[in-house]
Amino acid sequence: METKLSKGMLMTALICGTIVPVLFGGASVFAAEKDAKATDEALQAFELNPMVITAQRTELSDLDTPAGTSVITAADIERSGAKTAYEVIERQVGVVNKAYGPGGREYGGSASRITIRGLDKGTLVLVNGAPINLMNYNSTEGIPVQAIEKIEMVRGAQAALYGAEAMGGVVNIITKKGGKSRTTLSYGAGNYDQKWSVSSTGKNYMAYIGREYYRARDRNNNYVTPTSANWSLRKSTKDNAFVSVSPMDKLSIQWAHTKGKYYRDSWTRKGGVKTGAGTAYFYEDTRDNISAIYDDKENMFKSVLAYNKRKVEPKRGTITNWNIGPLNWYYSSRWNLESLTWDTQKGWKLNGDKDTLIVGLNFLREKAKTWQSATTYGSGDRKTYALYTSYKHQFSPKFEATLGLRALHVDDYSDNQTKVLPQIQTLYRLSDKASWYINVGKAFQMPALNQYWNTNNPNGKVNPQEGWTYETGVKIVNKANSWKFDVFHMDLDAKLDWKFADPADKSTAYLSNIGKWKNTGAELEYTQNVNDNLKMRFGLMLADPKKKEDDGASFVQDQAKLQFTAGVDYQIGKLTANLNYLLVAKRQNSYYNTDGKKYADYGGTPRSLSNRNLLNANFIYKADDHHSFQFSLNNILDKDDVINEYENWGMPFNCMFTYNYSF
Repeated sequence: METKLSKGMLMTALICGTIVPVLFGGASVFAAEKDAKATDEALQAFELNPMVITAQRTELSDLDTPAGTSVITAADIERSGAKTAYEVIERQVGVVNKAYGPGGREYGGSASRITIRGLDKGTLVLVNGAPINLMNYNSTEGIPVQAIEKIEMVRGAQAALYGAEAMGGVVNIITKKGGKSRTTLSYGAGNYDQKWSVSSTGKNYMAYIGREYYRARDRNNNYVTPTSANWSLRKSTKDNAFVSVSPMDKLSIQWAHTKGKYYRDSWTRKGGVKTGAGTAYFYEDTRDNISAIYDDKENMFKSVLAYNKRKVEPKRGTITNWNIGPLNWYYSSRWNLESLTWDTQKGWKLNGDKDTLIVGLNFLREKAKTWQSATTYGSGDRKTYALYTSYKHQFSPKFEATLGLRALHVDDYSDNQTKVLPQIQTLYRLSDKASWYINVGKAFQMPALNQYWNTNNPNGKVNPQEGWTYETGVKIVNKANSWKFDVFHMDLDAKLDWKFADPADKSTAYLSNIGKWKNTGAELEYTQNVNDNLKMRFGLMLADPKKKEDDGASFVQDQAKLQFTAGVDYQIGKLTANLNYLLVAKRQNSYYNTDGKKYADYGGTPRSLSNRNLLNANFIYKADDHHSFQFSLNNILDKDDVINEYENWGMPFNCMFTYNYSF
């Protein structure tokens, strides 16, 4: 107790000592900024008004982009000390992720994913504009942080330009494609994990290969009763490879490969120790994301060809003696998932370069094969054809509007669908430093293909979900700070969600449609460059995500209502220090009631999830051009990090020391 309190007091003092003078010492702290030149070049240097491609499929400054956006640079990622792309993204405003293991780790069908504005399975993840979603899931497991140039996150419905899976927003991970010839050898070790990697860049390529080792942990979930499953993690590994090459001007090819071997055990606890028989699970998970992108910016032409594949082979075994381990391994189920996407767009500047027209074609083919037993499986495929267009018209030097439209036809395993998805965006330049935007769009999403042959589904049919998102916001970019504020409302029908054939047995889950889903909220993002050495930022989201399963039912909370992020970067000489904080509060009810069962009808009282309350620090010392050292501390307050409604845990306090040698 004294250790936790002393850590908390120390970190509170650090935060107050750094942030409070900045917030309330305005005259003295910002005096040095008064003489700074208010030029676009200065704003770009401070990274306060970066260029954004994702929101309108053409390059615009953040201030001229009519949507809620966040941009994370490679320097931001390095300063944060994040070990995975998932960790980077979950610290952004409006993102409340759904994970099953530390850092977004996955266990077969227990798939982690990025969730924007509380809409589960409503976020499209791109890599350089190429989609990597599979069956409505958007894992970032295959993208090492060392390969990332920047990340663009666009909140709000983007289905008109990007298709069905962009209901809540789009995340575009832009990778490094080459640069100065340099090779870096890296090794890291900590109290839980180890890792090594080799990365290399040249004029036309970037390559990375690495392995991570995860130490065993006795507990991986929070709620402990004799009737609920308790999880522990065994030693596991993940191999990762990434290659990006540009064989010719305007053409780039990327390949991301990851192979995870994850172990975890399910058991019950009595008297503080494991007791009785348990079940061991082994997940061999292989992913490949391959894309070829031809991008001719001068002629506003871009074509993307992307192939994604995931193969999961889970095994399970019974444990009767915890000192011996699992016996009689056998396959519990297997998945083969594939998708092929072709997307081509052409743009034109019209009306003296004041207007912009974009027209594009998109084709998506999905395939899935799932084994329920050695001889029983389901398989099917789906094809989606789409034509999309976007026209931006400048009515005056201060006001412009964009109309987007997507017509799509789904040739489906079950039901064919034809839809038209409109989107309208307006932007008004309040001044050369401020803009006000409105963004309204309709979204539509098919259920995951493999859910059609889920044997637990008593109805045998799952309908698409669709609805509208309304958003308006203001962006202000000053000499040394930026403000972004927006309010939004989301309204969906036939929301896709999980139900249970037997509420007392969570193994009977199946995907179904519920009556309604809504979310109304506001987001605030603030960044301040105090001086050349000190940078600070914070973000706040207040929302009310809720759902009701039937027409006559009442709305119930669906996701967290509050998210707060804060960070401070300080650089002096060869040393860079970062302190960042994440709070996710006012969360939904746990999967388990007070007696460990799912529903109150089966006994017990519903319980809300405990807060996520994470404080991390990262220190980087660059001794010279060849040697650098990094020391990361995560979950400094040693909080029980409950990361989802099933009460899986993230990591306790953990640290890692990393040495990098470059030549």
